[in-house]
Amino acid sequence: METSNLEKIYQRLIEETDHILKENENLSRLEALSEALAEVHVEGDLSELRKAFQFAYLYQVKEEPVQPNHQLTPDAIGYLVAHLVKTFTADREEVDMIEAGSGTGHLSMTVKEQAENVKLHGVEVDPLLARMNVSLCEFLKVPMDIYPQNIIEPARLPHADFAVGDLPVGYYPLPVEGFTTAFKEGRSFAHLLMLEAAMSYVEDDGIGIFVVPSNILEENNETIKEYISKDATLLMFLNLPNTIFRSENQRKSIIVLQKNFKPLNQADVLIGDVPDFKNAPQFKHFLDNIESWYDDYARKNQ
Repeated sequence: METSNLEKIYQRLIEETDHILKENENLSRLEALSEALAEVHVEGDLSELRKAFQFAYLYQVKEEPVQPNHQLTPDAIGYLVAHLVKTFTADREEVDMIEAGSGTGHLSMTVKEQAENVKLHGVEVDPLLARMNVSLCEFLKVPMDIYPQNIIEPARLPHADFAVGDLPVGYYPLPVEGFTTAFKEGRSFAHLLMLEAAMSYVEDDGIGIFVVPSNILEENNETIKEYISKDATLLMFLNLPNTIFRSENQRKSIIVLQKNFKPLNQADVLIGDVPDFKNAPQFKHFLDNIESWYDDYARKNQ
């Protein structure tokens, strides 16, 4: 059976990574993969190249486990985020998108694969991931402005039409001021602060699409509810299928916000469960529902 181009690209990345590791024993596997991305020059379309990188990355973290925040956003989730971005931007020639906690840039590249009119900007504080993002841009031949800094801290970042993020879950170690989502006492949730920070760089009426814990509106919900009732409008809350998470506690959802608050009727907010990605008929029906919702939304906002 003939080897596909994707498999050939993947194999080249694995071979080059192994070669670099033999020459530099002090490197981690992800550092070696980052160098390999800059060394391997192959031909392929964006989808083939991105997936080859994804498989190579997953192989390396299986061989050398990493912290949870270094995991890639699964394609099933990335494609749904990309579909939402494409839905909101279909009639626009070019839009600027900023990704909060952009990591390797893989989620942004997944969006770019589906929505070619998106201009990419990423903010990532982890130097290893930011460097890999630079290498990935070179490997995929896709430009992306990368800002190696903490989006929660004051920074000079470009304003964008969209913000996205698969937000790392946990507590932020430092006290913060000026955030509606910050808790009055104790440490605040980093994912809430990152969501609010990302939205601060979005133009008025711009859109934010974030992967968040499913209980974000239930547990410690006072600050996020205040934010949504004052600074942003909740457009969608989509619970991802529990089949892709190890436990109910790890379940995540996609929240879609519009910058600035506008009172909406409850019927105007799309709330629901995303069907299992493997159930093609149900998933197509779900995407059709998103299209119908968006048509109503666009008509009311003309």
